[in-house]
Amino acid sequence: MLFGCHFMKTNAIAFLLTSICFVTLSERAIGQDTSSIAKDVKKAAADSLKTYTDRGTAGLIDAVSGCWSEPRDFCLYLDFASHRIALSAMRTGVSLDKYFHTAAVIGRAHVWLTPNGRGQKVNEQYLHAVDQVMTGVLNSHREK
Repeated sequence: MLFGCHFMKTNAIAFLLTSICFVTLSERAIGQDTSSIAKDVKKAAADSLKTYTDRGTAGLIDAVSGCWSEPRDFCLYLDFASHRIALSAMRTGVSLDKYFHTAAVIGRAHVWLTPNGRGQKVNEQYLHAVDQVMTGVLNSHREK
């Protein structure tokens, strides 16, 4: 059963990564294959977890804002990973910094995605897929 559960999680993550690939909103990302996106998502999750462990929420804010100074798809993944980590930290009594309020994270994402010309509905679908994948990847990291 444990193997089956892990296999199902792996399949779900693979499906969501494929969805991201098909709903890709950045012209630069259209040429990326699923493994490239998966690699970036996993790196963003690992980087965010390490940053939070080493420097807390302030470190996450520095990392995300620094990344957005030269915008790219990776910054979106890093922002979503950091957002999820900041939300999880609330369970331990840490208050959520305004930088990681959902509206702020979505706002930064839309600034990056809007120029792609694909429309708000497609952008929202993409952001939802990114969030779902990131949640799964972060959960996998926590289970290790």
